[in-house]
Amino acid sequence: MAGGAFDYTQLPAWLRILIVGVSGGAGAICRYLIMLATRTTGDLQGFGTLVVNVIACFLIGIFGGILVVVPWGSAQKTAFALMTMTGFCGGFSTLSAFTLDCVKYYEAGQIFIWIVFATLTIFVSLFGCAVGYYIGQKF
Repeated sequence: MAGGAFDYTQLPAWLRILIVGVSGGAGAICRYLIMLATRTTGDLQGFGTLVVNVIACFLIGIFGGILVVVPWGSAQKTAFALMTMTGFCGGFSTLSAFTLDCVKYYEAGQIFIWIVFATLTIFVSLFGCAVGYYIGQKF
């Protein structure tokens, strides 16, 4: 894990749950708003999912990169990771929506779009995460 292993015992369980719940809710709300803003139909029905996944991968890269370089103690790093990576990015990213979009493209016989969508999502998301991780280490 970026930034090393986290000692979750540094924070009480109720606080860890609260951090993940609140930040995960914020991530889900952001995902919903982006999905509304990028709503498409037909061949581009998965565009919003692609946008959200690339943004989520970029953000988790930034957060992971930050954890490598910040001089925080274990409790602060744990809280930051829970809030940003587990909570916000967990509520924001959409692996399940990505897989459903792939199944729908396949089922509709849109094999070329299915392959392009899956390939773009995976490689652009990986690239976004790598760029974010690099940027995060510059903080």
